[in-house]
Amino acid sequence: MISISRLMTGKREKADEIRYSGNKDYYPKVLVFNVTRNCNLRCEHCYSNSGFHHYTDLPLSTWINAVKQAADMGVKHILLSGGEPLDRRDTYLIAKEANDYGISVELSTNGTMLTKERVDEIKNYVDYIGVSIDGPEEIHDKFRGIKGTFRKAIEGIRNSKEAGIKTGLRFTITRDNYEYIDFIFELMEKEGIDRVCFYHLAYAGRADIKLDIDNKTRLNVVKKIINYSTSGKEVLTADNPVDGILVYAMTGKKEVLDLLRRNGGNKSGERIADITPEGIVYPDQFTQIPIGTIDNLKEIWEKPNPLVEKLRMRKLYVKCSACPFFDVCNGGLRGRALALGDLWGKDPSCYLENIFNK
Repeated sequence: MISISRLMTGKREKADEIRYSGNKDYYPKVLVFNVTRNCNLRCEHCYSNSGFHHYTDLPLSTWINAVKQAADMGVKHILLSGGEPLDRRDTYLIAKEANDYGISVELSTNGTMLTKERVDEIKNYVDYIGVSIDGPEEIHDKFRGIKGTFRKAIEGIRNSKEAGIKTGLRFTITRDNYEYIDFIFELMEKEGIDRVCFYHLAYAGRADIKLDIDNKTRLNVVKKIINYSTSGKEVLTADNPVDGILVYAMTGKKEVLDLLRRNGGNKSGERIADITPEGIVYPDQFTQIPIGTIDNLKEIWEKPNPLVEKLRMRKLYVKCSACPFFDVCNGGLRGRALALGDLWGKDPSCYLENIFNK
């Protein structure tokens, strides 16, 4: 994840201590807890293939134990996701446990279950809530598979903000909604929302490569996002480190390049890891190759399997490692390369050539 607004304005943000620490992480600093595969929606671009079926969740005690392990490892952030994490009635107890250990908790939600009652349950334990919005009402509802979800999401955002929780938007860029960047920033102004993160599509679950935009379009979309990032809002992008290189190309500022090198690009399996609803651990949500299980998290990094070892030394394996910007991007998202058949191949969403070969 890259803070475009930090790169453009120099304004420091809370998560900078992780993003730009420059430290080589032994254990991950961020864990994604996908606490359920159940969901009240069926989104076109869902990376976890969640939906209406009734899946059996892991017991609360398993997730509580995972929080304790995370604290022992020095994890700084836990992202509660799913499925729809609020489909579990006890999600707030997982958040409370993490909060009690001093771990920052973020909730990734479709927003439709952010009723005043549920918000009141979690407000003392969650530091940030990110609500997914895919565009204007008609576009959003089409993505989500059910009419009325846009209005419910907006209501949820208002409930969250009213309770004093920092609340922002999540927007996944696809061929069907990339033209609505302006709408997102207009919505932020209208609703008094101060943070947004734009996600590049990852090819996992129901999110097929056919949903993605081409790299020429990607360049123009990210340029527009960058131009909005000086408006005083916190603007981030995720799952494509090339966005930071574009900021450097547009500004020519050495301090931007220094920050990007300290960030180090994609750190799946190193700075971040993902735990599935079944308790399987992946390097991230989209690189769906098992590296361990929820029962013994520390062992994954203390006695790593060959994949974790290779991710720590990925410059020896990624086929674009001769690139002069490899120390900035670290090869991009391995999950997209994997979807095309080669874990160590070039990330197909890399648009460096579009930046420099004009």
